[in-house]
Amino acid sequence: MSECCLYGRVDGASTESNCLAINQQLTALRSLAGQLGFSISAEMLQYESGLDANRQSIRTLIRDARHGVYDRVLVMNCDRLARDEGLAAIGEKLTAAGVRVYCPDGEIDLAPAYSHGYFRVATMEQTM
Repeated sequence: MSECCLYGRVDGASTESNCLAINQQLTALRSLAGQLGFSISAEMLQYESGLDANRQSIRTLIRDARHGVYDRVLVMNCDRLARDEGLAAIGEKLTAAGVRVYCPDGEIDLAPAYSHGYFRVATMEQTM
């Protein structure tokens, strides 16, 4: 069974409306984990901007993945992790750590396209 981390984030302070929003994310992500047959090993709930792709919560997410705490991350959508170009950097690090990312619509491929080509070349070189 795959171990997963539920990652919920809202932009802003821990106000009543933001707490409601993040709890709705958490409820939906718990349900998704059950549907996918994943065991929940961590839950990260963040009240912060998604503009900084190197923020502490993302560094913790990647560090714990590298240490084998989980091999799946569930988010409501990819902009919960980061916005714009920061998402590719996070995707590259999560992919390198062996982590797959899921949302309610299915698996999300966050790694830049060139990393897939590199992986294929590296794999081909190893088999030759």
